[in-house]
Parts: sequence; structure tokens; C-alpha cells
Amino acid sequence: MDSIIITGGTSGIGFECALQMARVATKHQIILPVRNLLAGNDVVEIIKNKTGHKNIKCLELDLASLKSIRHFSESFSKEKHNSVAILINNAGIQNIGGTIYTSDGFELTFGVNHLGPFALTQLLLPFVNNDGHILFTASDTHDPELNLPIAPPIYTSAEELAYPKESSEKQNIVGQRRYSTSKLCNILTAYELQNQVKGTDIRVNAYDPGMTPGTGLAKTYSPFMRFLWKNVLPVLTLFKRNVNTPKQAGKNLATLAFDEKFSKLKHSYFSDGKVIKSSIDSYNVYFQRELWNSSLKLTNIDIDKKHIAYNDNKQNTDDN
Repeated sequence: MDSIIITGGTSGIGFECALQMARVATKHQIILPVRNLLAGNDVVEIIKNKTGHKNIKCLELDLASLKSIRHFSESFSKEKHNSVAILINNAGIQNIGGTIYTSDGFELTFGVNHLGPFALTQLLLPFVNNDGHILFTASDTHDPELNLPIAPPIYTSAEELAYPKESSEKQNIVGQRRYSTSKLCNILTAYELQNQVKGTDIRVNAYDPGMTPGTGLAKTYSPFMRFLWKNVLPVLTLFKRNVNTPKQAGKNLATLAFDEKFSKLKHSYFSDGKVIKSSIDSYNVYFQRELWNSSLKLTNIDIDKKHIAYNDNKQNTDDN
């Protein structure tokens, strides 16, 4: 029995994705990485009761801690069913308040949205099936050309994003930009990871859930904005393109991950039910490789040789 791992599976898009997976992936074990095991076990019971799927469990994981990520990987390696069919890196945060750091000293948004999933994916690669599927939940906020009401991303280097300097911009603008940039990093990582696993049938894709009001993403917003996010903006799902309820977005994510009609899809950005072009910066090979190599150094993760097709030409290019 292979395993499906879904981060952020206790609420919002991740919960709805896990619920749908439990309905269709009946021959797989489903694992939900959670910060709070008690709360996680409650969610597991809810999914079991709703779907009848019995092979669901949670394991402890805090994406803001490299120690916790390593511990999760070790715990998973001891599982009876420790082969990964699908890894869904869905968990994410948005902090528009003051700068907060992870336990490893990284800026929180970049740490949780990029470095955490990056490290988790690297450590789980030895367990990913040769035809496994790895997904990253990104966001259309990564593309400045869409002119969305959020500060657009600016990619400089992984080092500068991990250890940001003080900014003269307003706090909420800084927070928005850190979020949109972290979502760009998700796509850069997906594209570069696909290049790194060439020679296998592993597929890597990035997923845009669209605007999804009602999720927990607005926790650091003002009380008024939180009210709008939870109670008013969901109305947009009725008539505006690519605005989804958490249930719709979670089901779309599960479909992309598991449905046979997408079984050949790789190296793609999936939004609003179809493959579309991501931003210009997301295809920047220098950004992809700089982020990859710097993230390896920041997380101190050794490259697993089972799937990674690292070659000297890429490293030489990065050194120039």
C-alpha cells in the first residue's frame, strides 16, 4: 500500500483535498502532517466517518522547524507503508504583521511556505515512487501581470528572503510581497525539481487554487478584513472566474493529484481547471537554480541520489 501525504490537511483547502482523496484513493494510506496531534486525530476521525476510509493517520510536523521536518521524515521511514505515491505540499501562511522568524531564524512566510516544503520534499524523495506525483500549492498572486490587489513578488535571492533587511514599505505591503514571492518560489521549485528528477517518471506540478475566501489565510488581517474574507467575499464564488470555495479548491487539487486524466501532466502550472502559463519570472532558469542551490545550503539537506539527476553543468552555471 502506497501513501499519500497532504500538508495543511486539517482545514481549508487541505482538509477538503484530504476528504476527496479518502473517497477516491481507497487503496492508499493517507497521512496528514500536523502540528497538534490531538487536533489532527480529531480531523482524521471526521474524515474516516465521512468517507469510510480506514487507512488515515496523522504524524507530527511543524514546517517552521527543520528539526521537526527531519523528525517527520524519520517517523515516516519507520511506517509499514513508507512508499509515497503522492506528496501534496499544500500548507501555507500569510503574515502581514511585523516580521516573525522560524525556530531556525528564517523569515516566517519564506520559511513555512518555501523552505519547509522544500526540505520536506528533499527528505521524502528516497521514498517517492518512480512514478510518484509531487505538487506545490502556489497562487496567482505570483504573477504581476494579473494586476491583483496584492503587492507583487520580487525575487532577489533565497538568502535575502530568508534573512530580510528592514524595509521602508508599510508593514502590510511587506507582508503581502513576502507571500506573493513565496508563492513564486513554490513554482520555481516545482519547475527545477522536475528538471532534477529527469530519468524517472516522477511528475511535479504547481497548483493555483484561485482566490479562496473562507480559508484561514487571513488570520493576521484586521478584524474588518477578516470579516470580509470569511463572510462577504465568498459571494464572489458565485459569479467571478477563478474564485473558489475551499471545498471546490480542495476537490480540484485532489483531482489534479489523482485523476487518471491528468496522469501524464508534469512540469505544469494548473489554474482554473486547466494548464496555463505562469509568470515570466517563474521560467527564469537562474532564479530556479539559485533558489534550489541556496535552499539546499539554508536547510543543510543532502541531495538524495535515488531520483535527483544533478549534473556538473548546472552547478558550474550557478557558480558563474
